[in-house]
Amino acid sequence: MKKIIALLSILVLFSNNAFALFETSYWGVRALGMGGAFTAVAEGSDAAIYNMAGTAEMEKPEVTFNSAKLFTGLDGFDWGTDYIAGVFPFDKKIGAISAGWAFYGNTGLRREDTVYVGYAREMDDVLKNLNIDTDIVSVLLGATLKCLLTETKMDDGRTFTSSALTFDLGALFRFKYGISLAYSGRYLSKPDLGYWDKDPVKQTNVLGISYYSKELAFLKIPEFTAAFDVEMRGSERLYIVGAESKILDGKLALRMGGWESQVNFGLGYVFEIAGGKLFVDYAFGLPLEIAESSGSHFLSLTFRFP
Repeated sequence: MKKIIALLSILVLFSNNAFALFETSYWGVRALGMGGAFTAVAEGSDAAIYNMAGTAEMEKPEVTFNSAKLFTGLDGFDWGTDYIAGVFPFDKKIGAISAGWAFYGNTGLRREDTVYVGYAREMDDVLKNLNIDTDIVSVLLGATLKCLLTETKMDDGRTFTSSALTFDLGALFRFKYGISLAYSGRYLSKPDLGYWDKDPVKQTNVLGISYYSKELAFLKIPEFTAAFDVEMRGSERLYIVGAESKILDGKLALRMGGWESQVNFGLGYVFEIAGGKLFVDYAFGLPLEIAESSGSHFLSLTFRFP
């Protein structure tokens, strides 16, 4: 137990977004392959985690399952994540709904669970009524209601649990020429999950910008996406960059990204199955300040219905 506590202390000190209360971003394997710089990209089922507004663009239902093993190689350390979710879009005037469950932790020591439902809608009809040209910018808005649950097991057999409700808001602005701007506000009510004293989850605000090109000029990189996020949590600032390119007629995705204390890499491949699409994605995260760890491994399967 002392060894585990020592390892946790090290990770809290050296990993910018590890192990603080509900402040992880270890879900969404496509996004993780890009280092987590996904707020303004916000495509597919991963958008439900990083910026719910992006789900409003989806035209087909999608379900996803993610699982991960964190910081492998650390002796006595056994933490991981799981995530399952679905996005169900209706027509443009109704919008899209999402639902999911996410787990993070060690079932024998501590766990954090998030259950959420979300809604997003394109606002183009509203913009047209205001005489705003939607060929220049498209606006998407989203909101998420979350139920947070924690469980901590003590050496003496006692188990402490806590729960709280909170909400997120997201906005996404798609401009001409492949530029997108975004905002994601998470845990906006600062929910209290303390067992004895108050222990609120810090409000997190993220600003993002991304650029997409069918083929990047001069370098001729196909289906290129570059993204940059600034994550603000209290007085902390985290600067995240990421990039993606899709080759082989868009079937194979190559990704990389990270922040000052971690570098991530990712691969993805899409299969045509029963009229739908099966996305298989893998990401690897290498912490730069934890020499004992051989990195974190993330795998997801996502099916987009016909």
